[in-house]
Amino acid sequence: MSSLTSPSKNQQKLSTSENESSIRDITHIRVDNSSTPSSSQKFSLPPTEYKNSNVHNAMLKCNQDYVQKSKILMSLLVDTSSILKLVRETNKQRWDLHYPFVGIKSTQTPGLKSSLYNDRNHRSMSKYKQKVNDRLHTPTDMSSSQEFNSKLNVLKLDLKRGDTSSAETVFEDLDKSAIATLLDGRLVQTEKRCESLHARISDTSSKVLVAGDVNAGKSTFVNALLRKEVMPVDQQPCTTLFCEVLDVQENGGIEEIHAIKDITSYKRTDVSTYTVIEWKDLYDTIVNNEESGEYTQLKIYTKDRRNAQESLLHNGVVDIALIDCPGLNRDTLKTTALFARQEEIDVIIFVVSAENHFTLSAKEFLSNASKEKAYLFIVVNRFDNIRHKEKCRRAILEQIKEVSPRTHEYAKDLVHFVTSTSIKIEKDDDNVGNMSHKFNTADQNDNDTKSIEEFSKLEESLRTFVLKKRSKSKLAPAQHYLDNLVTDIGVLIEFNRNIAQQENDKANMKLKEAERAYNKLVSDQKSSVATAEKAETRVCEEIQTFTRNSLEKAIENVGKNVSCEFNGLLYIWGYANDLRDSMLDDIQKEVVASEENAKNKTAQCIKLIQDLGKDLGEVKQVNLDRMYTKPGMSISIDIEISDFIEFDLNEKFSEGLGFAGLAGGAVMCAATRLDALSCLWKLTGFVGFNNMRRLALPLVGLAGFGIVTYILFDAKHVISRKVARKIRGHLKRSDYVNIETNRIVRQGRKKIRKVSDNLRDQFRKAVEEEETKQVAQRISYKKSEEAVKFFEKIFSQTEQVAECLEDFLGNNEWEDYEEIPVSN
Repeated sequence: MSSLTSPSKNQQKLSTSENESSIRDITHIRVDNSSTPSSSQKFSLPPTEYKNSNVHNAMLKCNQDYVQKSKILMSLLVDTSSILKLVRETNKQRWDLHYPFVGIKSTQTPGLKSSLYNDRNHRSMSKYKQKVNDRLHTPTDMSSSQEFNSKLNVLKLDLKRGDTSSAETVFEDLDKSAIATLLDGRLVQTEKRCESLHARISDTSSKVLVAGDVNAGKSTFVNALLRKEVMPVDQQPCTTLFCEVLDVQENGGIEEIHAIKDITSYKRTDVSTYTVIEWKDLYDTIVNNEESGEYTQLKIYTKDRRNAQESLLHNGVVDIALIDCPGLNRDTLKTTALFARQEEIDVIIFVVSAENHFTLSAKEFLSNASKEKAYLFIVVNRFDNIRHKEKCRRAILEQIKEVSPRTHEYAKDLVHFVTSTSIKIEKDDDNVGNMSHKFNTADQNDNDTKSIEEFSKLEESLRTFVLKKRSKSKLAPAQHYLDNLVTDIGVLIEFNRNIAQQENDKANMKLKEAERAYNKLVSDQKSSVATAEKAETRVCEEIQTFTRNSLEKAIENVGKNVSCEFNGLLYIWGYANDLRDSMLDDIQKEVVASEENAKNKTAQCIKLIQDLGKDLGEVKQVNLDRMYTKPGMSISIDIEISDFIEFDLNEKFSEGLGFAGLAGGAVMCAATRLDALSCLWKLTGFVGFNNMRRLALPLVGLAGFGIVTYILFDAKHVISRKVARKIRGHLKRSDYVNIETNRIVRQGRKKIRKVSDNLRDQFRKAVEEEETKQVAQRISYKKSEEAVKFFEKIFSQTEQVAECLEDFLGNNEWEDYEEIPVSN
């Protein structure tokens, strides 16, 4: 590796590091002398050819300038390839590239015009930024099709359906990833194109392609340039394959023709890679190859006997290859091959018939070639056949202006109206191998003299263009292509930077909204859950209080408002049972009332909790109809004999009266529920018959006394008090109030808890969703932010390439090149 110091005001040492994965600073340019021409290699002038020291020094100066600029240009190509690789990696891995304005309305990209003005005044905008801005800022009077086609040049994607759909319509039907894939393929092609340009510049030779329509006179023109009949000429098209004409010195001084089947494997020193064709068989080989397709190219090594100052091939400065190619509109495959082949060419000489002007295929070819080559050499052949010459000249120049404006600008040097047949051609009787030759010696008139002079001007201009202005002929195409490419990269990058910035702003806004929504949701979650818990506690306490008070009051008042019908002493047992059932029913009614109250309170609480989560999604519904389907605590109280006796008498008579009452009660029970004889028999068996007789009178007396006493004390109220007292005692002992209260509260709490748990679950899911959204927004924000930084970095590096391209290589205006003096 070597270093190179630029002569411009931005001089910096040119260096690089191949181990860096990212693009290096463009002000450090890599130069490899092993792959670039040296001033001591090809540019030493033969002293026998150039004895004038002024010519020698001028040629050396010109060649040294060419060597320096070629090194810089190759370095810029390497840098541009590195930028393309980084863009491709981003396109495949991090950010799908948008094709400018495809699927995006102009109203969606309001910042495109102003995005290049950041922190700068419009007047201080660089030429490169201004150029990119002009591409992005579409004039209001431009149609959508023109807008679509005006954005990119080298990186333009040409895609059409088989119908009449326009390219932008086809792109509108593609999704983002499909367009990114197409762009990736285009970037790959462009990388290879940069590599081929690098190889072409490092090659010290110059390839000159002679192209044109069928029967435009290409072969005749080549023979006129060589002053020798090398290419076969016929009234019918006879050039059916590429024929490359080279100086004989490149084949060891031997004139011969190599017919090549595979050009990629061709080696001049390896006879197995080609077939030597006799000169006399050249015409037949070319004609017959159209059907056989055996060969892909011919290399014709021939000698130009003129001196170095007259010959294009044998010039003593640069190896020149003249390539005669098939006509454009002869064969579709050959035309396609020619379009691809022109990218390997340094200079294009396009031969057009003055009689036919430019055909559609010619215009397409020249338009495609002008994307890389700003200057094309146009030869208007058979001009002598035209009667109205000025009219023809104006018409052709207007057509040239459309396809290649820069060529039209320098039409005086690059566009020539000639007649190739007016030039004397050396013809061999047998073959070029023998030294006997002759010239066509037709009589010359004034028109021929003028045609010869025009052709001489053409030759001088061509030599100047190819040899003296090599930065135009060889470097300018690559520079022009690179200039278009870096502008395209700038347009593509700046457009995507703007899209990324818009997405970044949108993601930032959404992220802030998500954070606000998340914080609000968390706050709502805390307050709502706390409200639900408080509501649950409050309602359960209310249910508990209400139920406890209701049951305690009901138990306390049991028997006070009983209305059971008393049907006499004979039905007093049934009356006691009716009293019990009625009292228990009153308590059960209070239980049901407490349950209804609990339902209402629970429903109100559930409604409150559901309202807290109504914005979170579907509200959980709870069925309260079956809230208390299971019965409460069962109460089992039996009526006993003691329930018919009131023991609350005066103490003095309590025992006697109690016994009497017991006896009377026994007699009454026996009388009402048992058969009298059976009762008497059992009592006799228990006491004994003898004793029974003794006690019969006292017992009968006591029973009578008890009956009288019972009647006196109102058995109806006694039973009511006794049953009520028994029920209260039983319920207190069984902790009935607490058990029933807890049951009712528990069922209400269970229903409320379902809703409150659902509320917590809804909030949890909502918080998780917001967290997921935040993560997605952060990823989107980070991705777009990285894309913006990447595009800004790439744009800056591309701008540096563009500035280097302008500073180091200059404008290369046609007049800037010093003419090399002609030796006498």
